[in-house]
Amino acid sequence: MSIAASPTTAKRPMADLFRAVYHDKRDFRDLIEMDVLLNCKREQYTKAGQVRAILVPNDVLAGCLEFVRLFVVDYLPINEDVVYSYRRGMSAFDAVARHRDGKHFLVCDISHFFPSLNRGRVRLTIDQGNDRTPIADFGHWLDRFVDLVCPESSLPVGFSTSPGISNAALKPFDDAMSIVCESRGLTLTRYSDDIIVSGQSKDALDGIEQIVAGTLQQVLPGEFTLNRAKTKRMHRGTKVKLLGMVLLPDGGVSVDAAVKDEIEVLLHFHSRNRSRFLERVGNDLAKGERRLSGLINYVNTIDKAYLDKLRRKFGAASVDYFLHRSFS
Repeated sequence: MSIAASPTTAKRPMADLFRAVYHDKRDFRDLIEMDVLLNCKREQYTKAGQVRAILVPNDVLAGCLEFVRLFVVDYLPINEDVVYSYRRGMSAFDAVARHRDGKHFLVCDISHFFPSLNRGRVRLTIDQGNDRTPIADFGHWLDRFVDLVCPESSLPVGFSTSPGISNAALKPFDDAMSIVCESRGLTLTRYSDDIIVSGQSKDALDGIEQIVAGTLQQVLPGEFTLNRAKTKRMHRGTKVKLLGMVLLPDGGVSVDAAVKDEIEVLLHFHSRNRSRFLERVGNDLAKGERRLSGLINYVNTIDKAYLDKLRRKFGAASVDYFLHRSFS
């Protein structure tokens, strides 16, 4: 859905905005009365060997959340110079490309990011949209917005509203760290829970890990901690891997060698030995083609030169078959 009020639109009551968007195809009472947890299901998925919980909304709840995203979450202030996650027209590539001229790097990760975004922080974050949103009676519905987007003790994974809220919730940290980095001539980006700092000299990054951790505690006391196991220092001359991408010596950005290997093996078997392809993807052709399509489209956003190399090696038809297609 693309309907959203512009910043210059006069404020209107939420009920009027809801009806203007859905034209009686959805019931306003659902937005203000529904039991959120009864309208979603719990699922689990595995990422990096860890089982994570997810809340999946049904169609009715998804429509209500989309309204809140359009008229509340999309108006929340963020530090656009720092945060690149979940933004239209931006990707992890853009967050990494900001560091292409760096020589020394710190990468760190916020532990248990979404579970650490508690209801209190969510409420404070949403309240920041009061003066910006086109909803005239915003204050009257503030608690209801919080109940919709955060029905339990922390921000759920799986709601369309959660990514934007997570961007806005860390604005105090993004703002404070950007001042520190600017004073040291450093470049700072954040992609969800991943923080990257780079600079031209090792001395400029002296103590930066402690500063990042200290700033988190100062501006968001007791809410977030860094995952020490994922904190790394890197420098040019070694493999610089950021958000799954690799910074090349010439300043270019490419995908990791492991991703390239997987793509080339799957392309080879898909075009020349379908039975081996099926073996590699668990005997599920649709799942295997979705995986290969996702990988090739990922490459297309990062390193078009490598995509051209794949076309030369495997044929343009074989590669383009997986670009911008839906494999269900």
